[in-house]
Amino acid sequence: MTMRVCAIDTSGPATSIGFGDPHGPGPVVTVEGARRHAEVIDEVFTRALSAASGEPAQAVCVGVGPGPYSGLRVGVAFGVGLARAWSVPVVGMCSLDAIAWEIGESSTPGGSRGDDRYTGHDGNSDPDREFVVTADAKRQEIYWARYDGNGNRVEGPQVTLRDEANFTVPTIDGMKPDPARMAHRAALLLAAGDGPVPVPKEWGPHGSDGSAVGVPARALLAPRPLYLRAPDVTLSPRLSPGGS
Repeated sequence: MTMRVCAIDTSGPATSIGFGDPHGPGPVVTVEGARRHAEVIDEVFTRALSAASGEPAQAVCVGVGPGPYSGLRVGVAFGVGLARAWSVPVVGMCSLDAIAWEIGESSTPGGSRGDDRYTGHDGNSDPDREFVVTADAKRQEIYWARYDGNGNRVEGPQVTLRDEANFTVPTIDGMKPDPARMAHRAALLLAAGDGPVPVPKEWGPHGSDGSAVGVPARALLAPRPLYLRAPDVTLSPRLSPGGS
């Protein structure tokens, strides 16, 4: 049986769900709205599943960010619940990695979105031609990671003030992960026997310095939201565990 994957990404201002298998990406449904993830995700899933023949997938892949708190965890929680309902494995994928891989793949012969800023003069991908992928982190900050020309992460992800981000390589800003392509890549990796790599426990749920150097530069991670800073809202000492 061909492994078919359902991929979900809510790391940005849209709710997107797509399907794919080792042969390529399949249908994808996207609904815009930064404050509507929880309200529309069920509808988006129903439409995407219908477009993909209505049959359960053999695995679920969730975009784990980095991204804003409320939207990101909606997609991760939905994906984990869906995997349990289908009794299939669930894996995570860094959302910035998903964008970088799409750029790397499209820069090879036959790619659909090649850009000569990231390829050699002959149109082939150049691993030495690095680029940075960024995403809005709100609070005048950006999430970012640096990649080689094949889309392999070599630094980050991190969060930085937008005004302090002085990159010396081309920068991709505003591009969104494509869940159908995420599903295709996850299907290839799962079919090859690759499993999720857990984020090291010592890193903790929030990066105190705005970096995630402990996140392996591999395709599949545990289905756990990638938070690079502490939440804006904190409990008062009286409401915190152990508070009086």
